[in-house]
Amino acid sequence: MSTKIQKDIVCPACGQTQKLEMYTSVNAEENPELRRDILHESMFDWECLHCGYTAQMAYPMIYHDPMNAFMICLRPSGAVSGAEPIPAVRALKKRSVKNPQELKEKILIFEAGLDDAAVELVKNAIVTVVRKNLDGNVHAYFCAATEEELRFALFVKGRQEPVYQTTKMAVYRQSQEVLRTLDYKSPDDFAVVNSKLAQSLLDEYKSI
Repeated sequence: MSTKIQKDIVCPACGQTQKLEMYTSVNAEENPELRRDILHESMFDWECLHCGYTAQMAYPMIYHDPMNAFMICLRPSGAVSGAEPIPAVRALKKRSVKNPQELKEKILIFEAGLDDAAVELVKNAIVTVVRKNLDGNVHAYFCAATEEELRFALFVKGRQEPVYQTTKMAVYRQSQEVLRTLDYKSPDDFAVVNSKLAQSLLDEYKSI
């Protein structure tokens, strides 16, 4: 069941106060329209009714997908989650993310039936290659998967539009083999599976 609350928000531009509807929990099965808004990156968009100022208002949220058996806790930087976890989550894949973009990515990864740790290893490889050809920091986000390849959006510092990159599914299979070699197990608690974890796993693999 999705849960919605209201909170007073003061516009940083005009100082006027207005109500903001916040979903502390989202059930993707019961409310597919909320899933759609998250994937369209409009869920956290906010516009002041008085002056038209716009901003992204990310807030703590629990996202639950019963059909695909995963749960994601959105904890924006510096925020304490006020969302109540749904009971009986032991068998679910559980992740913690810090922004709406990471939330969207995890949803797409798990809906595609992929291992997010393996996807992070693939991203690490792609970013390493791209950085040799492009100046600036590069952030990669998973977009989609077919039977033959994975697709990523690469955001390069200084460029407004993302660069799209595809890689063969064989690279993902190789990443899965790395995880098997390391006997990597997905944590039981809400885990942070990101680029830092991927780098630590690669360092461990290289030391074998």
